[in-house]
Amino acid sequence: MRDAAAVAWIGLVATITLAGCLHFTKAPAAHIVGGSTGPGSGTDSTTASAESIGFDVKSVVNAALPAEVTSYIKGRGGNAGVAVVDRTTGATISINANRTFQTASIVKFDILATRLYQHQRSNTSMSSSEKSLAFKMITQSDNNAASALFAMDGRASGLTAANQVFGLKATRVASAWGLTHTTPADQLRLLTSVMDPKGPITESNRNYLLSLMSRVEPDQRWGVPAAATSDATGVYNKNGWDTMTAYGGQWGDNSIGRIIEPEHDWLVAVMSNHNRTDNVGHALDGHIATLAVGGLRFQAQLTAST
Repeated sequence: MRDAAAVAWIGLVATITLAGCLHFTKAPAAHIVGGSTGPGSGTDSTTASAESIGFDVKSVVNAALPAEVTSYIKGRGGNAGVAVVDRTTGATISINANRTFQTASIVKFDILATRLYQHQRSNTSMSSSEKSLAFKMITQSDNNAASALFAMDGRASGLTAANQVFGLKATRVASAWGLTHTTPADQLRLLTSVMDPKGPITESNRNYLLSLMSRVEPDQRWGVPAAATSDATGVYNKNGWDTMTAYGGQWGDNSIGRIIEPEHDWLVAVMSNHNRTDNVGHALDGHIATLAVGGLRFQAQLTAST
């Protein structure tokens, strides 16, 4: 089943096709009154294939994907960025991925990953109290729970130390956790490190974290989950949203997460700011995620069919 983004890409390819840039279909025999070409003449006016005239369809589509996502972002103010990797195929896309954004509550994923890593280092386990706080922090985005766990982490210095282990390069942890600044590329590094079976987080702790991300309250399942299709076997996310002084009191809306489906394992980080309303930011993040992931899906389908 093709998702909406794949259908959009098929439309894009069809448009290019009509312009004569990708491929040409086999045409029926021409019927020319009074001419030698007609029914029974044995002439089949088949036009050239893309390959026969030197076009590389996959290369054209691969180039079109970042251009399409960039165009969409620019058309809506340019205040967004996205980074995606398919852990199965290695396919990636990054648009404005090194642009800095304020995290709001997506840093709660980092707070819990840090707490889990610190317990591993000390050979201890999360207490029942910590687990209760973690459940509220991830599934409900409870700020008081986040503040309590942030303090247990050692606040900014604790997260910064863990982030060095996780491979982050551009994240600046603030003493007030919600004011932390990061980039989509750094959030993808964090997701990649935490989800890596050979990474610093154990399998049991990774599964625990994912179990919480799979139970995020329904009204907070915007952004990354919008890119999931009915084939998805696992959808995990943590979002962040707030009005921000740095953005003139407008909204910042961020979404990070993972989508597992047959033949694909997506890690996605999409961030936006200067959104007029919170709902505008939710829809923007979701559409960017859908375009990026759906475009990569279509690339994979194209590769498999050639």
